[in-house]
This record gives sequence, C-alpha cells and structure tokens, in this order.
Amino acid sequence: MRIENVNLNDNIQRALDEMGFEEGTQIQKEAIPVILEGKDIIGQSNTGTGKTAAFGIPILEKIDIDIRFPQALVLLPTRELAVQVANEFRKIGKYMDGVKTVTVYGGADIRDQIKKLKAGAQIIVGTPGRVIDLIDRRVIKLGELKITVLDEADEMLKMGFREDIELILSKVDHTTQTLLFSATIPKDMTKLIKKFQNNPVNISVLREGITAKEVKQSYFLVKHSDKIEALTRIIETYTPKLTLVFCNTKRAVDELYDTLTVKGYNCDKIHGDIKQSQRIDTLNRFNNGLVDILIATDVAARGLDIKEVEAVINFEVPIKEDYYVHRIGRTGRAGREGSSFTLASAKEIKKIENIEKYTKKSIRKRSVPTVDKVNEVKQDKFIRGIVDVIEKGDLGENRELAVKLIEKGYDIETLIAAMIKKLVKFDKSDDRDLNDLIPERRKSLRKGQRNLGRTVRFHVSVGKNQGIRPGDILGAVAGECNIPGTDIGEIEVLKNYSFFNVAEEHRDRIVNGMQGSQIKGKDVIVELSKEKKSKKSREKYYDNDKKNNRKKQFRKK
Repeated sequence: MRIENVNLNDNIQRALDEMGFEEGTQIQKEAIPVILEGKDIIGQSNTGTGKTAAFGIPILEKIDIDIRFPQALVLLPTRELAVQVANEFRKIGKYMDGVKTVTVYGGADIRDQIKKLKAGAQIIVGTPGRVIDLIDRRVIKLGELKITVLDEADEMLKMGFREDIELILSKVDHTTQTLLFSATIPKDMTKLIKKFQNNPVNISVLREGITAKEVKQSYFLVKHSDKIEALTRIIETYTPKLTLVFCNTKRAVDELYDTLTVKGYNCDKIHGDIKQSQRIDTLNRFNNGLVDILIATDVAARGLDIKEVEAVINFEVPIKEDYYVHRIGRTGRAGREGSSFTLASAKEIKKIENIEKYTKKSIRKRSVPTVDKVNEVKQDKFIRGIVDVIEKGDLGENRELAVKLIEKGYDIETLIAAMIKKLVKFDKSDDRDLNDLIPERRKSLRKGQRNLGRTVRFHVSVGKNQGIRPGDILGAVAGECNIPGTDIGEIEVLKNYSFFNVAEEHRDRIVNGMQGSQIKGKDVIVELSKEKKSKKSREKYYDNDKKNNRKKQFRKK
C-alpha cells in the first residue's frame, strides 16, 4: 500500500504487501495521515471501504512494543465485529514482534480473557460491557492509553451502549486521541463528540449507492418451509456456474448442505467450526470450478478470497444490513455482471425494507419459477448441449454404439426418448406455486412498531435497583446474541427483575448466548419467563422465589 506523504514501518508494509494492498482506499488516504499527526477524527464511511485498516495501520505505527500495557482501545457493538477487527490488527501487525492484540467480549470465559490481558497486551478490541467489567476488576489499566476508537458508533448507540461508552471514556484521566467511525451521526453522538473529542477533523467518504452497480438484486417471498424447494428451482432455472449460498448460522449451513447433497447437487460448505486448512481447500476447489455451490455463513463474505461468483443466494435474510452488502459484494466484480437472490419469508420482509433504505436501492420482487419453467430450462440446456456435441463432430466409437441400438429394432424416437430419460431428470413431484401471498406491508402496525409474529418472553435477574435501563437489556441481548434490535419487542424493567419479548426464532440463540453473560458489568441470569401475570404479581412471584431459594440454602447449611 502506498499513501502520499506517509512512510510506513517496513514490517507493516511487508504485511500489507502480502495481504494484497496496492493502493489505499479513499478513507485510508484521508484518515491515516491525520491520525498519525495525533488529531481526533470523525470518520464517516460505508461498510467495505477499508476503515479498519484506516485506523489499524496508524495505531500499529504508534505502538511502543516495550510497554506491555494497553495503548489502544477499540470498542465495537458485537463480538463478531470485535473478532473480525482484532484479526485485521493481527494480520497487519504480523511481522511486528512484541505487539499483542487481545479480544474481550461477553458470552465467553472471562478467566481466559483475564489470563491473556495479564500476559501483556498493547491493543484491546472489545464490546463495552465486557471492557467495563475488566476495568472494574482492575485487569484493564488505562494509564498508558494513547488512542480510543469507537467503531460502528451509531450501531453502539442504537443498541443502548451510550452510557457504557461515556463511562469508559470518563475513566481515562489523561488526554488521549479519540477516533470515531460511523456511517451516520445521530444527535446522541454529537453529545459524545463535544464531551470527549478535541477539535476533531471530519472525514466523510460516503457513497450514494453502497452496493455494486453490476449486481442485479432481487428477492422472492416464500414460506420458510418452502425455501429449499424455491432454492433448487432458482438454481435450476438460472444455472449459474458458481453459486454462493448464505445462511445466518452454522447449523443452517450444515442442514442445507446435507439436504442439497442428498438431492445430488455438487456442493460444499464453510463456517467457523471447520478447520482453517479444510476451509482453504474448499475455497480452492470452489474457485477452480470443482464445486458448483458453496454454502457459507458470513465468515465467507469478509476477507476470504472468493473469485468470479456468478450468483449469490441469501437462503436467509442477513441479520444486519451491512452483512447483505458484504454478501452480494462477492459477485459482480471487476466489471462483470452478477446476480443476487434473497429468499424472504413474511417475517423477513421488514429486513428487506431496511436493506433497501441502507443501500438506497430497491430490490426487485420476483416470482419463484414454476416446475414447468424449470423443466423447460432443462430441456433447452439439454438440446443446446446435444447440438454443440454434433457440431464439434468427432463422434467416433459412439456411432458404432448408435448402430447397435438401432439394430435392436426400436424406432429412432423411442431410442432418443429413452436416452433423454436416462440422462435428464425432469421433476413433477412438487408443482405447487411457492410464491407467498401474505401481505408484504403491515399497514395496521403503528409507526415504528415491529411485527414479530410469535414471540417468547424472557426473565432477566436485574432491574431498576441495579441501575438497569431498557436500552441496557436491548444492547446486551442484541450484541451478545448477534440478533437485530428490531427483533426484540417490549422490554419491562421492574425493581429487581426485568422482562423482554423476542421473536420465537431467536429463542435458542438467546438461551445459549446469554449464559454467563453480564449487563453493565453485572452477572445476570437470562431464562425463559415462568409466569405471565400482572406487574405486581410478577414482582411478588419472583421476590418470593428468591426468598424461598435463600431458605433452602439456609436449611442446607
């Protein structure tokens, strides 16, 4: 990477060369020199513009490897983003001996994180709640801190982390450089800027259209139970050479891979639980055309070398708008035209609308191809293939076999029909119309209200007396479980307990994701609610439940 008037450390330059960086992006060209000068910045840029490297490179330039205490702190809204950003730091700092980056976030064993921090780390990347907890435990010490980064700042505010961010920044008792990166600058953020930044330089690199012009985007409205049938019809109709299919979870990837394999499709899969060596082998096979369909989680959309994909299919609508941008960005590259197809159930239509607002582009609604259409495409493809073979000639021994078949006494039409039946599989088993007719716009809803469909109710073991607000619960659950805040419904905070409703599809994710978690640095128990009573009855029920547990413990003693 070459940036005007900037001479990068040889070790950083070496790593960037290996990563394939040739010329800096606009945000990198404008931000890196300013950050190296020690100035605060407000960086506005879209996802995928290289902003991680825009602050990662100058931070690594400023690190003193002889000091084993935190010199840079990067705050992000979710653990996935924290892991991603930390990995970018490690790649850029690959040849900088003595520089250590540690990732901290809730939902993981805090003892392991404490052990890594005590071993010495100059760069900490984490979520606000876990950072506060580690500061309170005196594990993260801020005496040597030089730079604080608020990445995806608008997302952190949406998820209710404003007070946590203010608390962290207020614990730094000396002047530091503060870098803020955000796609938008809401009112709450201007207060943070005025309070914690010193004459920041504004750098805005926003594009009108976030998604590639070369990508034809469309979606299909189908019932969730019909998605696999719809997916196979789309693949058979549009017959892309290389297809990348995205799911939101590892489990969904595994299940879809098993189903498509049984159906005879040449596919493979990658996600976080698959070993790195195996993932690289799978990607090489896909890039070389040995695999037609690659099924993946969002790990494949960020930073992996996937080339010449003709179509991206979102089997599930991504949980965040920027994930959608990264997904479809795998096709339509280098001026080539690509296609993206998204399968959306009625419950996911709101997400489609949010993506359209985010990308400032409409997504065309299309109809799922009928079985007759699929079979028509197969026929045309088969005929073209036969004609192509005839025109190329060189049939050789095949003519001799043809003569032997004719000698059996069957007419030519019967012989050809039998060969077609042997070679081509036409499907009439499921000729239903898969297009869902559920209304796409729920006009009966109040402005801003989200129709969650079927919901489940959770109980949280902290409330007003522990300083908890609805935004704290929203931020913690959305961040720890990686689900959109719009899928969390009513949040009720009582004296010592709280409740929240959430779309039923996220039930298991919350049960698992919130185990051993914290909200505002406090250990919490999040479990399915036992009772659905009035506010007073619920408070009394859980208070009595707590007292009974204490009595049981006393009797044991």
